[in-house]
Amino acid sequence: MSQPLLILILSEALAALLIILLVLLGFRWRDKRRRQAELEQLLDDIIGRQALRSDRLALLLGDKYRLDGPAAQALAESLILAEKQFLYSFVQQQMRQAVSGLYENLCGLLDSYLDSMPRFEAKAVETWALEADADTSPPAGKDAENVPPDWGDVFD
Repeated sequence: MSQPLLILILSEALAALLIILLVLLGFRWRDKRRRQAELEQLLDDIIGRQALRSDRLALLLGDKYRLDGPAAQALAESLILAEKQFLYSFVQQQMRQAVSGLYENLCGLLDSYLDSMPRFEAKAVETWALEADADTSPPAGKDAENVPPDWGDVFD
């Protein structure tokens, strides 16, 4: 083959490769934009659901545990914030690891999250639950002990 013909064939092959590369980059860019739009829609949906759940939780705390409005709203917001922190750390953990052990990783993260929670908050919730149970339970006689069972041994 002559040298000019070889140069012509190589230049056409290079142009075809560049076109293929540009097409692939265009598909990747389009998919990236589509995923970004889906994530933005998901984020908007999560924010709406979070606000709805916070309001429902505040109403539940107000009705069941007889907390006043600001205290119930503050507790609901702190519970939602704790949930956000948990989900953030769970997603970070999953991004660093393979998907194969998703359930085991979730259980391990829940265990570590529950172990790191302050103990006084759990006691405050127990006292609210005891107050609510005392309000709904019938009056006990002098012989009956009104001691709640210790459920901590069940979960150990």
